[in-house]
Amino acid sequence: MVVGDVTTGTDVLVIGGGPGGYTAAIRAAQHGLDTTLVERDAYGGTCLNYGCIPSKALITATDLAHEAGRGEEIGVHADPTVDMRTLVEWKDGVVDQLTGGVEKLCKANGVNLIEGTATFVDEETVRIAHGGEGQGSESVEFEHAIVATGSRPIGLSGFDFDDDPVWSSRDALAADAVPEGLLVVGAGYIGMELSTAFAKAGADVTV
Repeated sequence: MVVGDVTTGTDVLVIGGGPGGYTAAIRAAQHGLDTTLVERDAYGGTCLNYGCIPSKALITATDLAHEAGRGEEIGVHADPTVDMRTLVEWKDGVVDQLTGGVEKLCKANGVNLIEGTATFVDEETVRIAHGGEGQGSESVEFEHAIVATGSRPIGLSGFDFDDDPVWSSRDALAADAVPEGLLVVGAGYIGMELSTAFAKAGADVTV
């Protein structure tokens, strides 16, 4: 790690704080190696922050509305609606609690944590940029490096995520309203779980 222009080293450098990265970092530290973990976004990776955990949180909540809406057949009359803004805030709270737990677990096991984006300078050095322009950077020299940078949504030709009607899975998890209709391209676990959540919330969903 760096203070000013001074570079210090670490035995094991892990790039990426998802389930592969943070568990590897913890295990290395438990074996007595000086270990540094670099993460540019949030600890816990895609599953915890933008995948199975938040999507299941949405399913849990929208299932309540869905089941309440089916009550007429047994004499229970209700017309539930889903407030997506409030639901997303609740979901974010669940995720924040869990990502905080991952960070505490790393620290408890002696892992050095750095927030930033790592770029290899050579075969034994990375440069880590902190935040945006003017936020500074530092260098880390390492004996061993583990690259566990995970995945991100891939757009389709002609469908730009910057266009308002087109969502990535991350956009769907931060929706501020339930759409009337939703076309989900991709039937992996994230696609199917988001389809389930929005269908239960009242959207007309096609996969």
